[in-house]
Amino acid sequence: MATHHRIMFAFLALAVTATAGHARQSGQPVKFAAGANAATVKGSIVGRKDRTYVVTAKAGQTLQTLFSPSNRSCYVNVFEPGNAQPVHVGSQSGNEFGRSATVDGAYRFQIYLMRNAARRGERCRFSLSIELSGQPGGSSAGISDVQMRDRCKGEAAPMYGVPPRRISVGKVKAVAAGFTIDGTANKGAEGVKKLRCIFKPDRSFSHIMAMTSDGE
Repeated sequence: MATHHRIMFAFLALAVTATAGHARQSGQPVKFAAGANAATVKGSIVGRKDRTYVVTAKAGQTLQTLFSPSNRSCYVNVFEPGNAQPVHVGSQSGNEFGRSATVDGAYRFQIYLMRNAARRGERCRFSLSIELSGQPGGSSAGISDVQMRDRCKGEAAPMYGVPPRRISVGKVKAVAAGFTIDGTANKGAEGVKKLRCIFKPDRSFSHIMAMTSDGE
């Protein structure tokens, strides 16, 4: 029995080491056209062959991605710079990923098939849409109205527990204390919740104010 436990422990340790090693591997850099802040990469994988794409961000930028696979057993995991464990596991968290304030370095997007589909040698055709907006150095560094609206969506989505596509925002309004953006969060059966994103005079994000009281 002791021998069996040692074998199992060694197997698990090997699996963890292999996963961490894979996360550190370099992937294919995503190239953006001159002056563009969005790009889409397309490809396919078969069986156990995965594929990794790399997006290099500067601290304070806004990163939004959408993964569209042809196979329901095909997912994307996301690794942040310096992190050997995924911060987003596609099979658990879905096909959308966003960071309203990135850290400096390379974000890795690992596309793979689940074990059973991989064992059967299934194929997955996919597209990965990526938007990287905002100026390096923080959210207030030359931020535009479009980037403020993106930031509002990025902050509201986790607060209301919905994907960014369920957040709708209006125009940027100048007020005495800075700027505001009114919007809504569609929570499905729980209804549509009104919200307001508050920004400081330098256009940096401050906080979100819930405009729908409890029970509405």
